Amino acid sequence: MKNFLYIGFAAAIGGWSRWGIGILLNSLHPIFPIGTLTINLVGGFLMGVSMGAFEFFSDLSPDLKLIINIGFLGSLTTFSAFTAEIFQLLQKNELVSSLTLIALHVVGSILMAYLGWLTIGFIKQSI
Repeated sequence: MKNFLYIGFAAAIGGWSRWGIGILLNSLHPIFPIGTLTINLVGGFLMGVSMGAFEFFSDLSPDLKLIINIGFLGSLTTFSAFTAEIFQLLQKNELVSSLTLIALHVVGSILMAYLGWLTIGFIKQSI
């Protein structure tokens, strides 16, 4: 029950963060949803940091992993908003923008996760 509440609380914070950042950044560009892209790239980086932290620092609580990865990051990053934005671009016949956005989200998030993981590896080596 404890994890259920912690994950729910972290998910609320992640969802609120996504909502606020999306409102702030998506208003900067009328066609290209920069907010969702930024959120997913930052979320990818933070997931890499989390994965690295739990790999390199074995004394971290498995409960903390659930709270961070499933609760906060699971609700911060958003595949459903990404899908909706791609669909809206396709409805407007913005094929190049759609394909660019797909590549940026997918490849960018994976690269950011790797960068986050490397960052924790460097921190571990310097300790």
